[in-house]
Amino acid sequence: MQELEEKVALVTGGGRGIGAGIAEGLAQAGATVALMGRTRAPLEETAARIQAGGGRASVHIGSVSNPDEVESVLDDVLAAHGRLEIIVNNAGIVDEANFLDISLEGWNKTIGTDLTGAFLVTQRAARRMRDTGGGSVVNIASIDANGYDGPQGSYVAAKAGLIGLTKNAAVELAQHGIRVNSVSPGWTRTPMVEEFVSEKALQHMMTDFQRVPMKRLVEIPELANAVVFLVSDKASAITGIDLPVDCGTLATLYVYETIRPLF
Repeated sequence: MQELEEKVALVTGGGRGIGAGIAEGLAQAGATVALMGRTRAPLEETAARIQAGGGRASVHIGSVSNPDEVESVLDDVLAAHGRLEIIVNNAGIVDEANFLDISLEGWNKTIGTDLTGAFLVTQRAARRMRDTGGGSVVNIASIDANGYDGPQGSYVAAKAGLIGLTKNAAVELAQHGIRVNSVSPGWTRTPMVEEFVSEKALQHMMTDFQRVPMKRLVEIPELANAVVFLVSDKASAITGIDLPVDCGTLATLYVYETIRPLF
């Protein structure tokens, strides 16, 4: 029997990149996967890949930042599958702007999706889970919660808030049999990264990434494996933690390495 057999998982932002990879990983572990997002086509593409591999998936259209749409999607998932044990809050956006140029609109949109969206989905799902035997929530945060990683202050703030939300929710929801954890990806090989950097930079980041102890990018299946573990019974005593999956990036302040040539 697969470790997530007979479990139903909702993955937000499941149409592309990390979200799609996590959804496929959950399906490979036996879960039925409900994919939530604002655009149907990429969700259906992910669902088709899951189904082609022998898995089960459904598509649900809605925005995580809209409470009415969140309620509607959760009702649809329960109507379609009869249960819901796993939530993966992956939906997220980035507003790239220097701090002095961040607009209130950009700030609110990023916080609304990356932080408020995770709050809404977790709260609404937990209200249902407490009456059906509990479950597990994984929030996809980021190592960027720990500091500067480019001109994206609203994203950094949202991810730092998400880790705080994870810890608070873990404590309050433990009495209902609901575990809440987060996974913080480091720089990951996604289609977005592949399109953003030059071919030369991509090859460097994949094979000789000097800032990263393991000298490479994280691969999406590695993130999926971490999520599968955290939502499985193998992690039954784990709640309220943030698990960096970053090839060792946070393990070093990278000060000694930069000044060592000057010794």
